Amino acid sequence: MNAALLKQYGASLNRFVKGEYIFHENWPAHFYFQVEEGTVKMFNAGENNDYVQNYFLPGESFGEPPLIGDFLYPSSARAVTHCKVWVLKKADYLKVLQENPVLHFDLTKTLAKRLCHKTKLLNSINTQNTEKRILTVIDFFKNKTPPTNKTYEVPFTRQAIADMTGLRVETVIKKVLQLAENGELEMLDHKILRR
Repeated sequence: MNAALLKQYGASLNRFVKGEYIFHENWPAHFYFQVEEGTVKMFNAGENNDYVQNYFLPGESFGEPPLIGDFLYPSSARAVTHCKVWVLKKADYLKVLQENPVLHFDLTKTLAKRLCHKTKLLNSINTQNTEKRILTVIDFFKNKTPPTNKTYEVPFTRQAIADMTGLRVETVIKKVLQLAENGELEMLDHKILRR
């Protein structure tokens, strides 16, 4: 949703410092959120580490299912960097959807893509194929970016990939090197690249 439309319906642009929670797991959903600047991660806290559900970049919204479905947040959201996030009250967001069917359809497509990613990731976890888990996560983010002839540079650390796949960081490091040897990935100055 563009900034002008967000302002028209009463959204405010809130600032969050790195590490600040935007909402916690099991909180009621009262607001629509959209990243203007920075990166937000949605995750479930574990005993030893977090399981990252997704990272959200500028222009991306997050937390809609509990907002629309009237259930508590199943995950927490926290600023990975200093962020600016648009915040819109639930009633105003629902009004936006009712009055703008194209935006409503765009939301449906976005949620369908996220659901497809979750299904693929769960399938790759179920097969115990660590390489497939890593490539599933990388390809999800690669496919979110506009297609170009350039090679996709993975913007996440190996630790972040581990957090998204449920693997140990040591395993991710080892498997990324193997995937590079097999031609699935490329390495350049410690950066992971995917064609």
